[in-house]
Amino acid sequence: MTDFSALDPHARRLGETSLAELVGRDRERDASLVVEGAGLMLDARKQRLDASAWSALLDMAAGSDLAERRSALFSGGIVNETEHRPALHPGLRNPDRLTDGDLAGRIRAAREATSRFAMRAGERDVLAGHPVRRVVNIGIGGSDLGPRFVYDALKAYRRAGMEARFVSNLDPADLDDALEGADPQTTLFCVVSKSFTTQETLMNAQAARTWLVSQVGEEGANIRFCAATAAPDKARAFGIDPAQIFPFEDGVGGRYSVWSAAGLALEIALGPEAFEAFLAGARSMDDHFYDAPPESNLPVVKALIDVWNRAGLKRLSRCVAAYSSRLERLPAYLQQLEMESLGKSVTREGRPLAADRGGQLVWGGRGSDVQHSFFQWLHQGVDDAPVDFIALKSLAQSEDPRAQALTANLLAQGAALMQGQDGTGELAAHKAMAGGRVSSTLLLDALTPQTLGALIALHEHKVFVEATLYRLNPYDQWGVELGKQLARDIAIGDVSVLDPATRDLIDRLGLSPRRD
Repeated sequence: MTDFSALDPHARRLGETSLAELVGRDRERDASLVVEGAGLMLDARKQRLDASAWSALLDMAAGSDLAERRSALFSGGIVNETEHRPALHPGLRNPDRLTDGDLAGRIRAAREATSRFAMRAGERDVLAGHPVRRVVNIGIGGSDLGPRFVYDALKAYRRAGMEARFVSNLDPADLDDALEGADPQTTLFCVVSKSFTTQETLMNAQAARTWLVSQVGEEGANIRFCAATAAPDKARAFGIDPAQIFPFEDGVGGRYSVWSAAGLALEIALGPEAFEAFLAGARSMDDHFYDAPPESNLPVVKALIDVWNRAGLKRLSRCVAAYSSRLERLPAYLQQLEMESLGKSVTREGRPLAADRGGQLVWGGRGSDVQHSFFQWLHQGVDDAPVDFIALKSLAQSEDPRAQALTANLLAQGAALMQGQDGTGELAAHKAMAGGRVSSTLLLDALTPQTLGALIALHEHKVFVEATLYRLNPYDQWGVELGKQLARDIAIGDVSVLDPATRDLIDRLGLSPRRD
């Protein structure tokens, strides 16, 4: 077991040390907190760490079973103990590392099939004489957040004449918005569900099919649906042509699935070449994580910093501020990745976690907009939270004065959080800022398919390292099941297990039981 108590004396000592004094005082300390790899650079010099505390964190990693579990992750071993499954997202990027040759072969075959289909999507005759001009991704959770985030981020790399829309919510307006202005002749629906039982996805898929049948008839609707799933039999039962069902493995978790057939709508919208570059960028981070020593290993360093802030300094939450409009959805993507993976209260063995262990609450938004909202709390609130600033070197090097001003704002916020200021004049107490508030800055060379792939893979592996140190299983999500079951009960009118307040709300809403 990881001995987190070893962090306590360092946390007490550094809690009484000025953060501003730590930065620049020790060249070796500063150099150790700047790490590069796969087109990314992490600058963690504004963290409340000195050489002694950093050494203790590295010792903690060395004393864990990280090396063994990392080998198991990449080779396809069982790392999801509660479901007795591997976690195959690295294998999707490089099946050569998998020890099961049959599994590697299936992954390669699935990749070739989705690539061929995505390539054909732009051809004139793919939809009975029509090309695909709009692909609508119907999915929720990892089947939506990943493809949607990457599609928005890589706007500069989209195929000409092709657009993607995304439907996840049961609010009918969500599908209505996705269909606004759609030509049914040139619209393709991609239903993404690992189990092909997800309520939101299937209800939206059925509504989309009803609309399509009304426009192009039953036969026309059939050729305008495809599916990505680990349950192809259920997709066939739904009525999707087996030739347009693209399977992925049970060992691919939803929030880790953008690299699989679950990213089919994304690949259609970007084209196979850009999607391959996206995979290649993630693969470069995989190689870095696999080979680099802990002290210069980006996922390990980032994980240790987050563990230090959570278990050492007792910071419950972390803010992600993305200073790029194209990365606006990154905080929401990381929120799901981290909180669904690390939002656990027991270890892999079922033992309770201490109150200051486990994942952080992840929240954030787009800079510099966030400076005019919750940054007030970050600077002067009673509590505080570490901040991850994320930005592009290419934007900083732009000749556009707006881009330079945006970068100046990013740099100023990190400095202001650290330095603070003494208030002066009549309102001195109101103008004072305590400072000493920690942050890291993560820079991408530029926003390309490669660097975006590396950015996502960095955070996937960071989560894995944290989970290893906390002895959590980051690949299950049992916490989402009870709500699903109760929603099904409410939908059919079975309220026997519900509390009086919920039953009263059902009456006030006039909710009628479903009769199907």
